[in-house]
Amino acid sequence: MPDPVILILGAGPNVGLSVARKFAAENWKVAAVARTIKDEVKQTAHQVLVADFTDSEGISKIFGEVEAKLGIPNVVVYNAYSLAGMANDGAHPFSISVSSFAKDLAVNTTSLYAALSAAVAGFRKLPPTAPTAFIYTGNMQNTLIVPGTFSLGAGKNASAYLIETAANVYGAKHQFYYADERLPNGDPVMMTLDGDTHADFYWYLAGRTTQGPWDATFVKGVGYKKFEAERDRAVASVATLIANTQ
Repeated sequence: MPDPVILILGAGPNVGLSVARKFAAENWKVAAVARTIKDEVKQTAHQVLVADFTDSEGISKIFGEVEAKLGIPNVVVYNAYSLAGMANDGAHPFSISVSSFAKDLAVNTTSLYAALSAAVAGFRKLPPTAPTAFIYTGNMQNTLIVPGTFSLGAGKNASAYLIETAANVYGAKHQFYYADERLPNGDPVMMTLDGDTHADFYWYLAGRTTQGPWDATFVKGVGYKKFEAERDRAVASVATLIANTQ
């Protein structure tokens, strides 16, 4: 059986590099993609690609190049993000320019959608016994309003919905996670997020054989820890919802 493949979209010097090192040490083939590839990432990954995540249409090409060289990705990590600027310390969140908001949404959510679409198509071609997981590096803004980082929070909320939907629709065969590192008391880690902690937790998620809680909050030295009340929503069809109003 060929070595499994992990594709890291947004392979930066902290979380991305740590995840690459962890999986490479476990004999996985690593494909790393970023707008700028650091030397440490080049030395770790088996394939490196340069990409601009504002170009959502280009995501499928990335998957094709990785499949051609390393194989179909078993695990996909979406670690890219964009925050064009602070929204006036939160006093006027809607003062962000439309172009800046659109840029952030493209990186934080639209390209995630493209990656999910390509990943699911790939997962369906893998053997049923092959490990498959999609992990999105989230933060607490899907449960906390932070006006100062308004455009990032809007993307994180939309992305959490995408991941939750994927987990509910495909979770019987493949796994999907919105990974959110927290402090032990449940507060956000902000800029102190730990790359190695992410790598260890992502390795744990990749090794699961069944879908766990999609809203995967975790703490350094602890692993998964549930903080918010259960947020899973029922899955309903549009036709059913319309019928319920008649």
